[in-house]
Amino acid sequence: MADQPRRPARDVSQRSSSARRTPSRLGLVPPTRAAEREPRERERQAEAEQPEVEPAKPRTLPRPSGRRPSVPRPKFRLTRRATILALAVCAVVVTVAYPFQEYLSQRSQLTSVERQNDALSKKVTELQSQIALWSDPGYVAIQARSQLHYVKPGEEGFTVAGPANGSEQLGLPTPTPSPWYDKLWNTVKDPGSTATR
Repeated sequence: MADQPRRPARDVSQRSSSARRTPSRLGLVPPTRAAEREPRERERQAEAEQPEVEPAKPRTLPRPSGRRPSVPRPKFRLTRRATILALAVCAVVVTVAYPFQEYLSQRSQLTSVERQNDALSKKVTELQSQIALWSDPGYVAIQARSQLHYVKPGEEGFTVAGPANGSEQLGLPTPTPSPWYDKLWNTVKDPGSTATR
């Protein structure tokens, strides 16, 4: 025993204090500690006899042990890459929207101008054909006789009065109705003339 080194007194005091703190594994208390334990047990029994009021605990669902609770995942999860892609698509749409709108409006203007051009080209061909007719001296003579009642030198021109020339009878002009303000003025001028009619 003399060969074994002595342990410092500190270790012994720590052991004795730790032995006082914890009972044995079987729950047995050494007789030296029984006197210390009795006042503590009395206090515990007194506390146990008093009705205990437990503080309100927040209600939580019990968790199953070992596994996380199965929560249905949403079908669409927006990740960082998807967000960046969506922003890029929006930027492209905004950038292209105005030029595309201008393209469509210019295209509709172009179709309307093409329609006008087609109508004008048809009118030009008609007018060119009329110019070709009017350059012919025979056609000019026929038009002068029918429209202007021209006659060649040495001929006499006659105008036949009848239903073919108009709806007027010979020598009597067709009366035109007078406007309403003339009728009103006539009633102011001569009030007795309208009463007899």
